[in-house]
Amino acid sequence: MPEIKEGSFELDLGIVKLGAKLSEDDRQCAWELYTEIVTRVAVVGKRRDQTCEDFSGELYAESLDSLYNFFRECRGIMRKFPVGKLKESRQEHLGALINRILNDVFRPFLEKWSGQFRAWWTTTKNEKGSPYEIQDQFPKIKEFLTDWRDLRRLMRKVEETLRDEYKLIPLE
Repeated sequence: MPEIKEGSFELDLGIVKLGAKLSEDDRQCAWELYTEIVTRVAVVGKRRDQTCEDFSGELYAESLDSLYNFFRECRGIMRKFPVGKLKESRQEHLGALINRILNDVFRPFLEKWSGQFRAWWTTTKNEKGSPYEIQDQFPKIKEFLTDWRDLRRLMRKVEETLRDEYKLIPLE
């Protein structure tokens, strides 16, 4: 399973350059992916937090649900914009980028952490106290949040690259 570590793991973005003429479908595909990324705190963290280390106010179980929903939405974007719809066949299709994001970033993270955290959460969530305090008692909380922080940092790079390459309106 690939490790998601900032500095040692790099996602080859392989995004098209604007030197080629882009169709409206190209830009729409990029926009849909961009909006899914930029509007999910679970994916990119809080805007005011440049380090992606602020998990305050998040219930991890709900944020994990958001990551699963992001995964599902990305597959929908791939189906909605098949390679034949896009203008330049020489370009790398954004579906290839989406596939790398899902297979190299999200799937390893979710396989490693979702089951562990949810199994633990199911047995402890009804203890007395705030759910925020309880979730921070997860035995592997430091490693869990470090991996999640690294995922968020990578996704911010994807977000920035999409915005810049496709000249999208910044939403942050």
